[in-house]
Amino acid sequence: MQVSEDGLWVWNGTEWVPNENAETAQASEPVVEQVSEPEVAAAPAMAEPAMAAAPAMQAQAMPMQAMGGTGEWKIQTANYGLFFTKVIAFLLTAVTLGFGLPWAKCMVMNKWANNVRIDGRRIQFTGTAGQLVGVWIKVFLLSVVTIGLYYIFAGYKAINKYIDANITWA
Repeated sequence: MQVSEDGLWVWNGTEWVPNENAETAQASEPVVEQVSEPEVAAAPAMAEPAMAAAPAMQAQAMPMQAMGGTGEWKIQTANYGLFFTKVIAFLLTAVTLGFGLPWAKCMVMNKWANNVRIDGRRIQFTGTAGQLVGVWIKVFLLSVVTIGLYYIFAGYKAINKYIDANITWA
């Protein structure tokens, strides 16, 4: 529960309400919980909407913590391999006029997955360019037939769905 700096208001989670212990709060030093940025300003005026002057609520713990994880991601960026891998993937796609896209995507995803840790655990990309070619050809042909509409509405999702389906814990 947050108490305003003057001790006259209490934040109940949805709005500021008068502090029932206002006299005791003024008599003793006001109890104010530390709030990370932005700091709590003065209590909102009655004419203002309740949410207008309310401080940003702190994020609650994710339910993932009940399973023992902290939900922390760590991406190792000390090595610049991912940047160069993306440059090589772009060149591969450009030189092959787009036909090398499945190999380029798989190359980048493998490099990215090797640099990611979630709760200290590694992930890996198990997909292959050969499998992605099938998805890519279907998306490409249907996009040509529908003058690009298939790609706009469903094609990009099919490629991303393939990539997501092939990411597992190492």
